[in-house]
Amino acid sequence: MQAFSYQLINGYPILDMDGKKVLLNTGSAESMGAPGEITIAGKISPLKSSTLRITAAILGKQIGTPVDIMLGADILTQFDFKLLPEKMRVVFTSGEFHPYGYCNYFELFNGVPITPVSVSNQDIRLFFVTGSRRTYLKQEILKKYTPTGTGTDYYPGLGSFETPIYKVTIWVAGFDVELEVGLPPKPLLSMLDQTHSQGVLGVDVLQGFEVCLAPRRRESIWWKRGSGGGQELEGQRRDPNDVPGYYY
Repeated sequence: MQAFSYQLINGYPILDMDGKKVLLNTGSAESMGAPGEITIAGKISPLKSSTLRITAAILGKQIGTPVDIMLGADILTQFDFKLLPEKMRVVFTSGEFHPYGYCNYFELFNGVPITPVSVSNQDIRLFFVTGSRRTYLKQEILKKYTPTGTGTDYYPGLGSFETPIYKVTIWVAGFDVELEVGLPPKPLLSMLDQTHSQGVLGVDVLQGFEVCLAPRRRESIWWKRGSGGGQELEGQRRDPNDVPGYYY
């Protein structure tokens, strides 16, 4: 097990990993950066120098803060890891975490998690992308809402774009959280259609939650920040009658 501190810089989670600035991006299939390898919880993984035709130097300029490494799904899916905004820490294990919380089961597309949520009593699927500072929903989901303004966003690998902004309450893991939501950039729409997904759940959702991702068993366990959840409990078990289920 190994823990790293992080900061939200311009809305992006930047980890301090042995003096290297690392963007945690569950939405990227590949990791990249320099030096040519990274060690997490005793595991050494190679790094490409670029992905999606961008280098770490280019990525840093685009998101407005220096970046040495982008940590993507090819490495993240080797671990269970907890994102703990209350402590501003990310904790990795090559074993398993089983915290107390609400358990969602997700799919992986190229290593990127697609998680169930609900908007206006409609069950939908969103990519969970920590490298996205904002949540995005497709136009058909937002047709009942009136924009509250506009914003300029950057999506790693796709560049800058303009979007209207909506205030939307999203049901995530047993609780509602109100977020400022945008429309996904056009290059994402074909992938969303291909995977029958309706948008992207960004790292902004963690204003309400802490979460443990367990890609190897396709589980995400969520608990409200400040609720006292996330404790490692002896003898815990999953109720088989609950869908998607609880740990208790």
